[in-house]
Amino acid sequence: MHDNAPHFPAQTASQEQSAFVSHVQSEEASHNPLLDALTTLSKSNGMAVVQHGARIAVIGELLVSVLMHLPRSMQADIAKSFRDRIEDLMSLSDDRYLPEQYHSALLTEVNRYLNGRR
Repeated sequence: MHDNAPHFPAQTASQEQSAFVSHVQSEEASHNPLLDALTTLSKSNGMAVVQHGARIAVIGELLVSVLMHLPRSMQADIAKSFRDRIEDLMSLSDDRYLPEQYHSALLTEVNRYLNGRR
């Protein structure tokens, strides 16, 4: 059987090169516009996720700080309202599939806020 696929000589990757892609393979791949677009999209999405995470962390710390300075009676009312709203939010997700990571992250954050007011 004759194979028409191009054959490239094996290259050993140095420490400066990726463990997964050799320099030659990287240069060859960089001529592929679709791969370039996917790489750009991946980098953009990764940066957006990091920035979103930073914003959420700051908002979370602000909420915990505000809660700590409210009178105990208000804290209790807010905690009850928060629990009720989370319950409503969770019931919405019963109607559609969401990955386990969503539910896990949601419960982790809920517990963080509830524990932060103590």
